Amino acid sequence: MSHHEDQNIGLTPGDKFGKFIRRNDVRETLLWAVFYTAVFVVLGVYFYPKWMPTIMSTDMKAMERIMVAFTVISAPIAGLVLGITTQAITNRHKGDTPPPDGPAIRTNGPVVVIWTVVSTIFALIAIVWGIAELNTMANAATQDAKESIHIQVIGSQWVWSFKYVDQGVESDKLVLPINRPVEFEVMSEDVNHSFWPVQLGVKVDANRLQTTYARTVPTKLGAIDIKCAELCGLYHAYMETSGKVTTQDDFNNWVTANGGHTA
Repeated sequence: MSHHEDQNIGLTPGDKFGKFIRRNDVRETLLWAVFYTAVFVVLGVYFYPKWMPTIMSTDMKAMERIMVAFTVISAPIAGLVLGITTQAITNRHKGDTPPPDGPAIRTNGPVVVIWTVVSTIFALIAIVWGIAELNTMANAATQDAKESIHIQVIGSQWVWSFKYVDQGVESDKLVLPINRPVEFEVMSEDVNHSFWPVQLGVKVDANRLQTTYARTVPTKLGAIDIKCAELCGLYHAYMETSGKVTTQDDFNNWVTANGGHTA
């Protein structure tokens, strides 16, 4: 039996916990953990939204919510891990004589139970959140089907082209009217690509011989950066184009000017 176990014989669980908390190394670790947790919460709530691309669609707004929420939820876990690491580094042993080993955490029943329960809760939150988001997107797609703009997105080494099915227009630029649902039918003429209009929060594979679908609703006027997010050959880095979200009137004028029809 170890020296640590000898000291805990006859103590109640409450006594053991109180003795554990009063240890200087534990208090120092908890202080570091609180500090790091606060840092991650501030980063998630105030700075991450500012560092993300401009929010120009419902999908991008949902991505921001997920980023902020999961940063805040995971902050205590990351804070505790970094707190333990910092305490160990700042109090590392110096000299030739090593200190005695501490009690093994991997065989500590309460610690194992707490860690398992916390990890399970975090996983369940992620699953439930994901299912809820998928249901929301599916319901929105059904409701918006009749008024959606249908655009075929075609990737080929190393350009993007856009065919407006209902308007009879084809372009190498993506033009969308604000507050109107859009459905992308994404495909490739050669190798696999990935369609990524950054500010819209959409990223979907463009595969040869298969069509994939993505939907969103543009909510802000402005420019869109469109890139390929999957390595597709020598000039992959240059497979990009631009687009914009305009008013409905400007969109109609653009369609007419390019030989299409708006009705």
